[in-house]
Amino acid sequence: MLVGTYDHRMDSKGRLVLPSRFRDELGDRLVATVGIDSCVSIYGLPGWRSFFEKLSALSSARAGCRDVKRLLMASAVEIDVDSMGRVLIPPFLREHASLNREISVIGVGDHVEIWDKELWEARRLQIISELPAIMEGVGGL
Repeated sequence: MLVGTYDHRMDSKGRLVLPSRFRDELGDRLVATVGIDSCVSIYGLPGWRSFFEKLSALSSARAGCRDVKRLLMASAVEIDVDSMGRVLIPPFLREHASLNREISVIGVGDHVEIWDKELWEARRLQIISELPAIMEGVGGL
């Protein structure tokens, strides 16, 4: 299970070190795509296959479903972990997530998300302030 938050720095080429706990869980072959929020989502190949199956099950008769499929699949890119544990985030994904030098890598169960550190902190605080209403909206645990 991918959990926790790790703060790192991205180099000028767009490379960042994935935490070893995440690398152990994800493996060396990864798929990155735009995150639903302002982040980059990274899956290991088995997790990506599972996610792809869910995407494929969406009805192509609905415009919103078609657009989600298009965006997530067109933005997906296979990335490798190098010998130093780094991954290269392509420029278009860095732009989507407004990634700067300081980043946060967060585990969200079946994948990890790469956030600009300031954006993640602001989003995290917003979620905390809305947590009781969010929990009510999702039916609790």
